[in-house]
Amino acid sequence: MSHSIISHKKNTQQKIQKKDQQNHVSGLLTFFRSQKPCRFRSEVELGKFLCSIDVIQDAYQAISDLTSAYELSTGRSGNKILAFNCSPEYTSRFLRGEFNFISSEKLPLIDFISTKVHPSFLINEAAVELFQHIGADLKELENKHINTSLIITGSGLGGYIAILSTLRLHDTIDVEDSNGSKKTKRPICITFGSPFIGDIGLQRAIEERLQLKLSYLNVVAKEDPVASFFSSNTPYKPLGTSLFCTESGGHAAFEDQDLILLALDAMKLRNAGNLQIYDYKNVLGSIRRKLLYRGISGSDESNLNLLRAGITFQLKEVGVLDDVTSDEIGRMEKKRIEMIKRKNAQQAYDHSKKLNDMKTSLTYIEWYMKVARMNVGYYDMHKYSKTVLEIETQQLVMKHQRFLNNYWKKTVEENYRMPQIEGAKLRKRWISSGTNYRRIVEPLDIALYYDRGNQNYIKNRPNHYKLLEKWGGGGGGGGWVFFGGGGEWLDFFRGICRVTLIVIDNYKNATLSF
Repeated sequence: MSHSIISHKKNTQQKIQKKDQQNHVSGLLTFFRSQKPCRFRSEVELGKFLCSIDVIQDAYQAISDLTSAYELSTGRSGNKILAFNCSPEYTSRFLRGEFNFISSEKLPLIDFISTKVHPSFLINEAAVELFQHIGADLKELENKHINTSLIITGSGLGGYIAILSTLRLHDTIDVEDSNGSKKTKRPICITFGSPFIGDIGLQRAIEERLQLKLSYLNVVAKEDPVASFFSSNTPYKPLGTSLFCTESGGHAAFEDQDLILLALDAMKLRNAGNLQIYDYKNVLGSIRRKLLYRGISGSDESNLNLLRAGITFQLKEVGVLDDVTSDEIGRMEKKRIEMIKRKNAQQAYDHSKKLNDMKTSLTYIEWYMKVARMNVGYYDMHKYSKTVLEIETQQLVMKHQRFLNNYWKKTVEENYRMPQIEGAKLRKRWISSGTNYRRIVEPLDIALYYDRGNQNYIKNRPNHYKLLEKWGGGGGGGGWVFFGGGGEWLDFFRGICRVTLIVIDNYKNATLSF
């Protein structure tokens, strides 16, 4: 009996450990990016954390065990691992400079990357060629695992395929989530020595979607010539987070894009002429051993401010400090100070929290609407306020109105930037809230619009209202969604009749003056 209890307890602990590993995978980058910018050495600590879990080791082991172009396996942490590799011959062609930039405009194969703001970008043709070579079988495999904790990984140019596979799977999950699915799990991408894949257009298209930006980690060995093939003297730009490491076990995470380029410039000088494909097995082993003991930094940082000391320590930890000048470090320091100032000037933007705040403002306006119905009416009270109390109430309502308008304009704009593939739209929770917002606040916007002497609201109707109506499927009255019983219907109709006759389907430009 006691043996059974012990066995059950052991199995329970193993399940908890496995679940913890999966939670680490999905949250490891998000956590460290949420830390305050005053922790200037957090990237070194992030590097220690990343190397302390089994995920990176499991990912490279899956690559080492490959017997074909790609395979799906299960790591020690219980996560499914989709691994890719590339032939040495193909990599040698790459190192000889045989592949150039190509425009995404002629590549429907990767149309899941572009956004409204960045509809086109440049990408290395090797990435497209390798991705195309894998074929439709890969897409079927991806779709089967949208509800699985999946790690997508690749070494060298195999990292190119891993990146594109991750981007496509994120896009598929976006569509599923927008349709109300709660089972999907977003993959993370871990590459080893993957060179930069595209230009600033690709970088910005990915950065527009925070989920993608937080999902990519590139492990870079100091001695790897493929990883440092592109540096700051090319149009290629880095993505996500880079974990730099050395044969002696030194390692640190780099998130600052300019600092990544600076480190790669130093590496490229040392790797000039080296065409050997690098094996990460030894360097990963050295990192794990060094985690047991990390000595005191040998650099004299007593006369440095914390920010400069943090940058210096990062570069020293990965063995490139001697190749970087003091002026270059100074430029990095200045850029980080500017970045910190920008971040401090912006408040954290949490969609879910903001949505709850918006509901509070909407509740206030609903209360105003209820009071107005007992007097002159919702529309009339807002447009023709005369008494001191009415004017003060109107000003409070307008404050909440601006708050709501700013939120929904930003939310709709961010979603509109996403790839416009059929089915991609806001989640149902946001659609429902957006519909409530539109039906309650838009009459107030109409009142202000005509009160300012403007004409033809339909022609100049704000775009975010149009998109919310489109994504929400429209409603009665030619797309206008009315609410409650006949009282609200009549109240709303009286207001509209004072300014415009809106029958969107048939009379888009018709107006009526009183």
